[in-house]
Amino acid sequence: MPTDRLSHTSILLTVSTTIAGVLMATPAATAAPVPSPSLTERGGQVPRAVSLIGRDIHVVGGRVFRLPSTVGRSPVLLGTASRNWVVAAGGSFLAIRPTGEVRTVGVRDLTSPSVTEALSDDGRRITSFSRASDGTALVRVVDLQGQVLLDGRFDDLPGELLEAGAGIVYVGGPAGTRRLWEGTTHVTRVVTRPTAMVAKQHDTIFVGTGREPGRVGPTALRSPGQPRWRARFSPVVMSPDGRLVLGAGGTIRRMADGRVVGRVPVPKPRQEHRFLGWGSKRLVLVETRAGRRRVLKACPVPRGSCRWVGSTLSRVSLPSSHSRLFRRP
Repeated sequence: MPTDRLSHTSILLTVSTTIAGVLMATPAATAAPVPSPSLTERGGQVPRAVSLIGRDIHVVGGRVFRLPSTVGRSPVLLGTASRNWVVAAGGSFLAIRPTGEVRTVGVRDLTSPSVTEALSDDGRRITSFSRASDGTALVRVVDLQGQVLLDGRFDDLPGELLEAGAGIVYVGGPAGTRRLWEGTTHVTRVVTRPTAMVAKQHDTIFVGTGREPGRVGPTALRSPGQPRWRARFSPVVMSPDGRLVLGAGGTIRRMADGRVVGRVPVPKPRQEHRFLGWGSKRLVLVETRAGRRRVLKACPVPRGSCRWVGSTLSRVSLPSSHSRLFRRP
């Protein structure tokens, strides 16, 4: 795969104040650039990316990295691998280092009208999911070395991409959930009940019933049983420590018993928000709009005033491991 080696000055490292020691409370544009040799050493680990606002990658610890303009317009953050940030931009999937090294690792599907893209929970694979005009599921998995691990068409995969695991793809919805191993074409049914969310990292699947598909609760993914509790809500993502779950309406529930422990303000249904996720185990990130600009806010859990993190005329995105999977358009 081609590699572009950019100068160290092509990626700007800035530091700003933090929210709960994790995110920025002031815009990156107001911070002064500072050197950080430990983060630019070749081959070292990169800090976990929390969000991407325009071309600014916000990482754990409160730093901001500016991506070079050569990355392309409206990049999307898929997540963090051990030595790279993984970004989708234009027609490519890219692995990016703080040193300024940009490496193409795969080609995006720009032909399908709607494609879901996600980085696997181990940070080593990128999954693309779409449907052909006849309803056939199209699944493609590529690793960060550019090797295609799966590229197939499947007639027996109803639903949407719910989770991209280490070598496993979960597809589900009202007709239940099915599991596909990347090295085979074999499809296994996990549950027959309506499914709202899969969180492989936490061994959790949210299921409803035939009579009440919208009243869902958590059970073990490895051995599904009856949920510990049920509630009428739409789960989006569990907190990093697995103790809370965030719903599409901004409701935060405790995983142990389903009790509502907090709420964050989200845009009204007619003002569709694309991203809602976690910045840390006690910080929810919400994308909103202010005129033509997209704004990212950070809201403390269980309560507290939301703070502005940044805004852009381009795109806000959160990593697929900490928010809903990214779906185009």
